[in-house]
Amino acid sequence: MTVQLSNFQTLQSINYGVSLINAPTLWKHGFKGEGINIAVIDSGIDKEHDELKYQIIDGYNFSSENASQPKNISDKLGHGTHVAGIIAASNKNGIIGIAPQAKLLILKVIDGNGVGDSNALLKALNFAIDWVGPNGETIDVINLSLGGREDDPSLRNAVHRAYSKNIFIVAAAGNSGDGKEDTDEILYPGYYEQVIQVSAINESLSPVAFDDTNKNIDFLAPGVEIQSTYPNNSYFKMSGTSMAAPHISGSIALILNFFKVQNIPISYQRVYQYLVDHSIQIKDYSFKTQGHGIFYFQESR
Repeated sequence: MTVQLSNFQTLQSINYGVSLINAPTLWKHGFKGEGINIAVIDSGIDKEHDELKYQIIDGYNFSSENASQPKNISDKLGHGTHVAGIIAASNKNGIIGIAPQAKLLILKVIDGNGVGDSNALLKALNFAIDWVGPNGETIDVINLSLGGREDDPSLRNAVHRAYSKNIFIVAAAGNSGDGKEDTDEILYPGYYEQVIQVSAINESLSPVAFDDTNKNIDFLAPGVEIQSTYPNNSYFKMSGTSMAAPHISGSIALILNFFKVQNIPISYQRVYQYLVDHSIQIKDYSFKTQGHGIFYFQESR
């Protein structure tokens, strides 16, 4: 398959996504994603980036690029590095992710041309589901800012396997929208009901024309001109549902951190309901565009 990635944008201003999600509401109580492990299945990472190098717990290359080097997770595209920063940038030089104390398992499936295949994605997904870290760690969340148009039974089975283990898969809805709510655009695995499918809003809290729309959209999150980490220890702005999904992945990490510290039993349904309860629907937009609405940490709920 050819994965759908975000459009590159010029750097203009700082990222507003952290504020829009209102992550500092949990940060001030000490919940920053500590003890939570997130698999980022993407184009790799700049593993020497100041904001990310201490966040990486492991990595593996499933792409055709440098195929003989299974530990080579270098990012020639920039997409994976950008996504990783939205989740867990450490604020060394002024960029902070939603869950800056979470750890990242980097699984590379996309090459420098933005292309991957379904076999690599399936291998990476199963690897993440079964991964055990050096101290017995396991994966809590899988971020997939990519997808394909084919409904693959093997991919569906992997999603079910993750769901059965309370591993949250968060996926980008896709960037092929036509701006019309009466048409559907479907990207897998995001469309599967056991995957949390995320569309993008801009800084004005409006869905954007490139968003895919369908009946299984779950939430909206910031996805337009998001500043984050980029290869060569730099920073860049990008737009797309690819940028929206990691805002939700990072948010789940904060929720899981909160639940664990408070000894709240963790289940997929309980965490999903927390997301629903802290989302705000936008007037005049249907469920096919916004799902449960804009996710926002609310102090009083």
